[in-house]
Amino acid sequence: MIKRLISLLVIYTLLLACNGNDILGGSNGVPAVGNVDSEITEQDAEGQDFNLKTPGFGIQVAIRSDVDGNTGDMLNLLDERAADFLQCQFGNSQVGSQEFQIPSGETIPPLSALRVFVVPFTFKCNTVEAANADCGGIFFPDSDLIIISKESLGRCGEFPLFKHELGHRYGMALDHSNISEFQSCIQPPDCI
Repeated sequence: MIKRLISLLVIYTLLLACNGNDILGGSNGVPAVGNVDSEITEQDAEGQDFNLKTPGFGIQVAIRSDVDGNTGDMLNLLDERAADFLQCQFGNSQVGSQEFQIPSGETIPPLSALRVFVVPFTFKCNTVEAANADCGGIFFPDSDLIIISKESLGRCGEFPLFKHELGHRYGMALDHSNISEFQSCIQPPDCI
């Protein structure tokens, strides 16, 4: 009985660590496990000042004031995630530096045209598939805008769903009907 209880406690602790929270609740302003931020809309994001740029691709970034961490590290990580996705999906990370024609024939602007609004954690959003969904990220194609959580419940690492949202920008349907064409390149980072 005690071994089972200890095993459950260890698993619970690992899950909490994976989500960036401590046992007593949220740390550094991040809510406790199970909490989700209120709805963040496309209009909320468009109202931000995208005054930061990633060093590699020049992605325009706004970081909400309650996001913890080093700004430079976050900007570098967004570039790394983008380069990883593009290299995996298209065999060349430099396609993000220029206009690029995807297999459907659509021309995608360089990543320097993309705006990214960073929020601290999972938030409510309205997707093609569900209203009032719990989101770790969402892409708005008409605005070339991504809202992305730095940390997301049930996922590990920072910006765990950024590659997924880039998949939408580069041709993955918003209803995920062609996700199989992107699946291997949009996986979030492993917990271990």
